[in-house]
Amino acid sequence: MRVLVTLGGTRERIDDVRFISNLSTGRTGSDIADGLRAAGFSVTCLCGKGSERPTEKGVRTSEFSDFRDLDRKIRDLLGTSAFDAVVHLAAVGDYSVDRVKAGGRTYRPGRRGKMPSAAPSITLVLKRNFKILDRIKGYALGRPKGRAPALVGFKLTSGLRPAAAAAAVRELKAADIVVHNDLSEMRGAHPFHIYRSGERVRDCRDAGELAAVLAGYLRTEGKEGKCC
Repeated sequence: MRVLVTLGGTRERIDDVRFISNLSTGRTGSDIADGLRAAGFSVTCLCGKGSERPTEKGVRTSEFSDFRDLDRKIRDLLGTSAFDAVVHLAAVGDYSVDRVKAGGRTYRPGRRGKMPSAAPSITLVLKRNFKILDRIKGYALGRPKGRAPALVGFKLTSGLRPAAAAAAVRELKAADIVVHNDLSEMRGAHPFHIYRSGERVRDCRDAGELAAVLAGYLRTEGKEGKCC
């Protein structure tokens, strides 16, 4: 089975040396990619700049930078190659920089060079990004004779009670499986909670166990173009 894994965070550029990002290190994604490869899957990884990389031999990797770059590379891969499943762990920025105001001037994001740092304050105007997760199956269906891959999405929350976490998970309607974790639980451990059809069905102690569980799900169901 062929699996596409996305991991790490996007970097939304302000100028050549500054960007907005998030807490993602790519460690969970690299562990899952390694676990799937060790289980016999053909694994392709899109890795965020500065993120950890899979170490298992045979995992194909390439790098993405910002939201637009990640979206384009997912679209290109799914539009040209057949994948049985997509495991979308990348921590995608909900917003990108639209413009920057400093010292009475307005700058476009991603400008060449370094923006002057003499201004006592700067204002960032952000624009909302669409959810790449919602478009993944459509990207695959756009390929001739394409079919929708099994889709695993991830939801990170912070300090939510179980009922609120479940409600947040149910918002990811495009995914066949949603893996949830909460920052408040990551104190010397990194547990994960697996949801199917909006219901919590299994808990995993760490990324290694999660990779093994996902391998079982995808091996069983992925070839039929569905999951679980």
